[in-house]
Amino acid sequence: MQGKILTFNRILKIREDLRRDEQAILASERNEEQQVLNHLDELANEKQKAMLDFSKPGEKALSSSELWFQRQFISAIDSDIQRGNNSLNDVRTRIAGTEARLVERHKDVKIMETYIGKLKEADFKERLGIEQNELDDIATMQFSRVRFNQGGK
Repeated sequence: MQGKILTFNRILKIREDLRRDEQAILASERNEEQQVLNHLDELANEKQKAMLDFSKPGEKALSSSELWFQRQFISAIDSDIQRGNNSLNDVRTRIAGTEARLVERHKDVKIMETYIGKLKEADFKERLGIEQNELDDIATMQFSRVRFNQGGK
């Protein structure tokens, strides 16, 4: 029984390591998600500033080429925002997959912990039974010895 418990403890350790690996991946992906969100915030602020610069009447007249370049700059920011949103969606999809795998890993660990607990309980009961049998044998021998010394009464 002890060998079986040791074997399943090794399996449990492997499953806990797999769960820990998934947790590390999830933490990394959440960090990546936060970085993308921060970058998107920066781009939104940059776009807002560019839009204000583009729309406010300047003290000097701008040529049509300068207006075109400002509009192209805003369009480039819009493209960056779109790529950032696509990147954010990709990261969130990976996070969802990792969370699902993590839930499965957690279930595997819990199942293994429950099974090992039952094995340990069965082993404990078996040992108690053996110990009780040994105590019963000792008590029987003591009782027999006392009866024998008293002349078999």
